[in-house]
Amino acid sequence: MVTRDELRQATHDKVMASAERLFRERGYRATTVRDIATDAGVSVGSVMTVGDKAQLLVAMFDRSIEQIHVGRRRDGVPEGPSGPGGNPADRILEVVAPFLEIFAEDAQLSREYSAILTSGDHDSALFHGLADDLVREFSVVLQESGMGSKDVPVAAKAIYFAYLGAIRASAARGGVAAEQSLEDMHAVFTYIATPRGK
Repeated sequence: MVTRDELRQATHDKVMASAERLFRERGYRATTVRDIATDAGVSVGSVMTVGDKAQLLVAMFDRSIEQIHVGRRRDGVPEGPSGPGGNPADRILEVVAPFLEIFAEDAQLSREYSAILTSGDHDSALFHGLADDLVREFSVVLQESGMGSKDVPVAAKAIYFAYLGAIRASAARGGVAAEQSLEDMHAVFTYIATPRGK
């Protein structure tokens, strides 16, 4: 016998799958909650129980980001030549590259996602648990590069905030100049990760 929780999860999964497919095929603005309900074979009320359109888009991005972090928890932070003689910015770019790919995949949806987060009306795991995971991953890279332990927490957070700003700026520009964004991020990461004199 199927439990209520299992039915609720099945509805949630159908709604999310339909929302993602329609957002990617038609675009965020052209897709209505009714379209999602029809595609998922559920009522509009069932869709709204999962979330409004903005919540569905945020959840779609959050799920993609979370999948990367799940792999990292299992496999560890990407290895790289960032020992005391290497540039940790190279490895930090390896850490963020999969996330940048998510945002580059669909510039229009990335812009909508960024606008939703900027509005402050909807929250994202990007700013909470997933943020903690990313700061922890940056900390590992910085520690392994030889950065002093008292500097690591602040530098890791600075890199996180620089990364956030870069992806939001890239989304606002429609994902254009991705190569320039990477170069800019590398320069900023290098600056932050470079040991300072007293």
